[in-house]
Amino acid sequence: MGRNLLCVYSKKHMYDIPELAEMKRKANTRSLKEMALLLRGGSKIVWIAASGGRDRPDPFTEEWYPAIFDSSSVDNMRRLIEHSGTPGHVYPLALLCYDIMPPPRQVEKEIGEKRIITFHGAGLSIAPQISFPEIAAACEESEAKDVYSQALYKSVSEQYNVLKSAIHGKQGLEASTAGVSLSQPWN
Repeated sequence: MGRNLLCVYSKKHMYDIPELAEMKRKANTRSLKEMALLLRGGSKIVWIAASGGRDRPDPFTEEWYPAIFDSSSVDNMRRLIEHSGTPGHVYPLALLCYDIMPPPRQVEKEIGEKRIITFHGAGLSIAPQISFPEIAAACEESEAKDVYSQALYKSVSEQYNVLKSAIHGKQGLEASTAGVSLSQPWN
């Protein structure tokens, strides 16, 4: 499912095992340096999971949704792109694949939880670019990173809901909306 994967340890799990915290911090620094090199090289598609990357069920409704984005993580990636020296673009991307290998029902502190892999359809949707300068121009400087992160999350959530209708609602391409047009290029 991935190639040239870079691991960044979650802030939530940084101190789970205090003796490993320094090793995790160093690994995160190496990963960010590697990401900066990839971006400087240009012509790369990089998917960044701004919240750990997983969709999870709402504990009350049981509806699946993308995890809320961490605006400081989004802003760090935006600044990496901005300072790469090559043009970079941010496109919101929704990936619906939880039925293939569902995450735990809630964020776990333990590593090594049981995972069950199944065969199921998956959906991928990419929205038009969202420009930080355009978002920032419409708000106060202190709000810009949060407003930008929210705009990206809103787009990903909209795409995700369309993918849920297409796959789980069995609507297929008919699930398309004015804002999200689905296609199957191989058909």
